[in-house]
Amino acid sequence: MRRDGATRDAASPRRQAAEGGASPVSREASVGSHDVARRLIVGGIAVAALLLVALVGFLVLSYTPAFTIGSVEADPTEHMDSATIVRLANVRQGSTLLNFDESGIRSALRRNPWVQDVSFVREFPGTLRLVVTERKVDCIVVMSAGNVAWCMGGDGSWIEPLPLSVAEGESANEVALAKAQEMGALLITDVPSSVSPVAGSASTDETIQAVMSYRKTFSDALSSQVVSYKADAVESISCVLKSGVEISLGSPRDIESKESVINSILQKYEGRLTYINVRVYGSPSYRMVDSDKVQAGSGTAGGDYASTTSSSGGSQATTSQQGSGSDQSEATGQAVTDGTSDGTGQDGSSADGSGDGQDSGSQSADATSESGSQVGE
Repeated sequence: MRRDGATRDAASPRRQAAEGGASPVSREASVGSHDVARRLIVGGIAVAALLLVALVGFLVLSYTPAFTIGSVEADPTEHMDSATIVRLANVRQGSTLLNFDESGIRSALRRNPWVQDVSFVREFPGTLRLVVTERKVDCIVVMSAGNVAWCMGGDGSWIEPLPLSVAEGESANEVALAKAQEMGALLITDVPSSVSPVAGSASTDETIQAVMSYRKTFSDALSSQVVSYKADAVESISCVLKSGVEISLGSPRDIESKESVINSILQKYEGRLTYINVRVYGSPSYRMVDSDKVQAGSGTAGGDYASTTSSSGGSQATTSQQGSGSDQSEATGQAVTDGTSDGTGQDGSSADGSGDGQDSGSQSADATSESGSQVGE
């Protein structure tokens, strides 16, 4: 009998569980979870209350003279002194460090085309410091008409005109190139006179945009070699490398393929090239000096000087002509076509670089020497 009673007592917890009862352990766990939830709710309410108090305090302080701006200061920049920055900012009288018009001040300062952005430093209790970030000159753009050049920022915005003092015997491009190298900028020449820059506005001209397409797509390795671009028309964009080699690029299509061809030719004929035409990258052409003693140019104004030396009958004739590939003949040069196609491309250029008048980079070279005389100078 006792055994049966013990059995019933041992089975009673199981019956209680089956009948929906809870063990002491489960009841304790349930109570603990309710306590955690209660604490979280109380904590959330407390945090919300603190945030609300802080917000109300901020709003109250914003419209009270507690932190009224009594002094506006500015760090000078390369093109703007402190007084000019403060004057342009025109901070409203009565503004506080907590409610001054940031967007209005920023817009006012950006009326100066040199200003790219401005940040604010609050120095409590009453000083506002303005920190202006200036645009950096990324390009110097020379128009095709007159001695007119403009500075352009890295964001494509026109900044201001650049005076060019052109001495006798110099060209505007040469003077502009010297300025560009001094400022660490790129030179863009022969831009159509129809382009009308406005200080502070973005450049939208198609020839400028064509140049930017090449710059964005070219690898850093090739871009670092480019000294200047010529942008007289979209279909006849060209560039000049530091070595003096001019490259006729044409319209900004198939840029990566064109670069691959350029690199291949530059590597194959290193130190001998004066001109490469990749307007139709499938049938490129190039011109090189017929000598192993070519002297690399400096990239000056898109037209460098390549020298060749040959001897005939004991005499020596040295020819040095401008090899820009755009409107000058080249010395002792030879035009060579890479590829086996007929060279006629969709933009009208031919494999020998003669083009259809859009690409003016085709010239014949005719430098001869006679015994005892110098010619081709």
